[in-house]
Amino acid sequence: MNSKTPCTEIDLERGLRESGIREELVQACKVLYAVKAAGDGLGGHLSFRLDEKRILIKPRPVSWRGLKPEDLIVIDGNGKRVDGAAGERSAVREWPIHAQIYAARPDVQCVLHAHPSASTLMAALGIAVEPLDQDCAAFAGRLPMLDNGAVSIATPELGDEVARVLGKGGAVLLKNHGSIVAGADVAYVCVTAYRLEKVAETMLRAATLTKLPVMSPETSAAILQAREAVEPGAGSKMNQERWQMMRDYYL
Repeated sequence: MNSKTPCTEIDLERGLRESGIREELVQACKVLYAVKAAGDGLGGHLSFRLDEKRILIKPRPVSWRGLKPEDLIVIDGNGKRVDGAAGERSAVREWPIHAQIYAARPDVQCVLHAHPSASTLMAALGIAVEPLDQDCAAFAGRLPMLDNGAVSIATPELGDEVARVLGKGGAVLLKNHGSIVAGADVAYVCVTAYRLEKVAETMLRAATLTKLPVMSPETSAAILQAREAVEPGAGSKMNQERWQMMRDYYL
């Protein structure tokens, strides 16, 4: 009897944790859709690493806005569903994005891939982010782009390429395709995805008003150097605050 108790407690604890993660991912999907960071909502996926072998993920055919906790599925590192029978409602064609980033980055717990309009267009036009405002400064010089012919990331090899270009950063653009955001928690991913789309809108607007680049390399470098010198170390706390504000605004 006693020998079974620890296992039961562990299972209960894991179940409660997963339940909480499901709730937060559902909130995240709805907020991301509301702020246009999920594009038109007809593609893309958000995931969370449950443990070394299991990934909780939003399947493609389920609505971002109408998603329920039970709609999320669990896959393994090979894209195979492990919490039930596979079917149309469990389709995740680009699972290698998630699996290969998790394999390459032990620090990453949450990954988003979507097709937001502004950042997708910014990448397609080859517009580099300049530190025109504080949000732009957070991405300037830190936003790599992968140009792979806009093919779907549907093989482990293509997923490895994404992970390589992402490196140790938090976001990467896929030219003519979309964007990927990866981070230590749901808060980071949602806040970063939201800010990235705002930044893209700013850069596209700037392109309609003046010739790019707006700033000289020296001016950009000076701004980024000044920000680096005084950038606060409480990024995680700030992301949590912003994530709570986003939920207050959009849920």
